[in-house]
Amino acid sequence: MRTCVTRLTVRGYELDSFGHVNNAVYLQYSETAVWNFMKQSGLLDCVNEAGLFPVVMESTLRYVHELKMLDEVRIESKFSCTASKLTVEHHIINDATNQLSCKIKAKICLVTRDRIIHGIPDEVVNYLERETNDPETN
Repeated sequence: MRTCVTRLTVRGYELDSFGHVNNAVYLQYSETAVWNFMKQSGLLDCVNEAGLFPVVMESTLRYVHELKMLDEVRIESKFSCTASKLTVEHHIINDATNQLSCKIKAKICLVTRDRIIHGIPDEVVNYLERETNDPETN
């Protein structure tokens, strides 16, 4: 399992009519964390070189506490995998109050251009199985 942290600030256009982050935006935050992790770790290059594309197959969200405009957000993500899918668990946290705002669990498959589910490349499995002590640097 690999962990990483992504940070961002809530923007005004992400709010609903009550001044809270819109529910769909939490999914965008989780996607941002996944893409940042894939790029920073080099896994995106590995997957692209294999002719594969990450596709979210399932997401489960649990809203816990609202986020508001200009809140600083910390997304703590844990990545693991099996032979056929990546699993990522996100905790979206208000950095100032340390309050959990949303939990998301997503299952990601890698597919070919023909949209056929492919196994996870060994390089990806090996990278995710290596432990690190610093979640800020993947």
